[in-house]
Amino acid sequence: MKQFSLKKSGMTLVELLIAVGLITLIFGGVIGSFQFMMSLIGSSKAQAGALALANEKMEFIRSLPYADVGTISGIPPGAIPQNSTTTLNGVTYRERILIEYIDAPQDGEGSSDANSILADYKLAKVEYSWVLNGETKVVSLISNIVPQGIETTDGGGTVTVNVFDAGVLPVSGASVRLVNTNGTTTIDTTRLTNVNGIAMFSGAPARSGYEITVTKAGYSQDGTQTPSVANPNPATLPVAVIEAEVSTMNFQIDELSDLTVRTVGESVTDSFDDTFADAVSIGSQSNVTIGGGEVTLAGAPGSYSASGEVYSVAVTPATFTSWDTAYFDARIPADTNAVLRVYDTTGSTSATLIGEADLPGNAAGFAVGAVDISSLNPAVFTSLALGVSLLTLDAATTSALLEWGISYTESEPVLASIPFTLRGSKTIGTDAALSPIYKYTDSFVTDGTGDVAVDDLEFDVYEVTIDDASYDVAQACGNIPYNLDPGVDETLVLTLVPASTHSLRVRVENASGDPIAHADVALTRSGYSDTLVSSSCGGVFFNDAVSSAVDYTVSVDAAGYADRTITDVIVTDAATLTIVMSSL
Repeated sequence: MKQFSLKKSGMTLVELLIAVGLITLIFGGVIGSFQFMMSLIGSSKAQAGALALANEKMEFIRSLPYADVGTISGIPPGAIPQNSTTTLNGVTYRERILIEYIDAPQDGEGSSDANSILADYKLAKVEYSWVLNGETKVVSLISNIVPQGIETTDGGGTVTVNVFDAGVLPVSGASVRLVNTNGTTTIDTTRLTNVNGIAMFSGAPARSGYEITVTKAGYSQDGTQTPSVANPNPATLPVAVIEAEVSTMNFQIDELSDLTVRTVGESVTDSFDDTFADAVSIGSQSNVTIGGGEVTLAGAPGSYSASGEVYSVAVTPATFTSWDTAYFDARIPADTNAVLRVYDTTGSTSATLIGEADLPGNAAGFAVGAVDISSLNPAVFTSLALGVSLLTLDAATTSALLEWGISYTESEPVLASIPFTLRGSKTIGTDAALSPIYKYTDSFVTDGTGDVAVDDLEFDVYEVTIDDASYDVAQACGNIPYNLDPGVDETLVLTLVPASTHSLRVRVENASGDPIAHADVALTRSGYSDTLVSSSCGGVFFNDAVSSAVDYTVSVDAAGYADRTITDVIVTDAATLTIVMSSL
């Protein structure tokens, strides 16, 4: 008998997994494509609905008599809501209607208009927006609505609002809201400034008391103020609109800023100084002669080297919290020069020039005077050295390095829980006694780290007053009053010391308002004399045995600047003085 062998055929586990993967891939792609198509169809339907609504609304507006084309509380006024919502095919749309008068350029604009009619025709904008998958979509239509016959006006006047920034440049995209409740109908409408910073409201009903508010996201706010009990004499009153006249208002806004105020105690400082009596503190040199209180180019009159360099030993503080100032003084006759550069000697006996990213200007070198090096991270730059290049174009003469040094702060104690008041200089009016009402005033208390972060401040000059009578402000790094620019994030450091009956805080600065460090500042009068060296913030503080008097003399000697003497300085209580130095 013949025998047969039966074999079963089937799929292995690996083949099954591959098949399942292929099916998932194919159907996943199909499902993804289906979802994309459905989303695309939904988006198209929503857009078609918005366009249909916009066309319908625009046709409605165009069908109205010219005098009726306007919005509720708008200019021109009418019965059409400025903002509303509507639903179509399950989609909720936000409807925004803008109708405004246009001053056509063909007959001149503004004050140059040939017939003084600035409301030449109306512009209607219909906008529908909706949210789809978390994204806002917009459809809008614009149409000119022109009166029949010759050019006419419905009456009223024009309000022109100019919006400038801190530099008196135009601000575009600012929101200008115009409100008036003095008539039979309320006016409440908003325009955005154009690229020239102008928002124009033509055809405004002739009335008094138009209130204006100017805003922009991330910017300060400006506007008019209505007299009130709190502000009986506003600085900028609401504007009046006169028939067929143009009323122009100017406002100023700019980016908001953040200011951190830090309170610290008196710091412990130290410095490396060399006046070149010998070469003990010199690290290396080339083509120079050192001694007798100066460093000069090697040689003699008629044979001086064209150039030479000298480098200090490494300055490596044992403990410190910050670098402060690098400085040097030099005698520089005609046809000669001397420039200072700062070098990194961290972890090495060789010196590496600190780059521009860490110390701007270092590559080219610095002129005689002081250089602020407080931005150098003490954790990165633990050791520094100075280098000066001497140059001459005349072998008969040489420049001479007379002194150089580096100062640093060893410690700076934090003062916590210090109350203070911050007040801007801008005013919004005067009270009943004609005293100024300031736009910004607020009180703060520093935290456990001695800091307070004051966010969203507008550009202004701010006065800081310590509200604890047991302290005097010995130094303000950033100066007070503090000039806060727009769009910055800055820190004002106040050094506080125990209060004394009489004191004088002096700040030394250049014509640009920058502090001058390492200046010798002397305070003298009959029976009193004291000399202090200005810090990297340009400040000194006299409070040791200072009495009340009106005949003090302050003298300032700073390398690179003409000496300055001020007489009849009055010192009483906590006096302050700013001295502006002129460059040589």
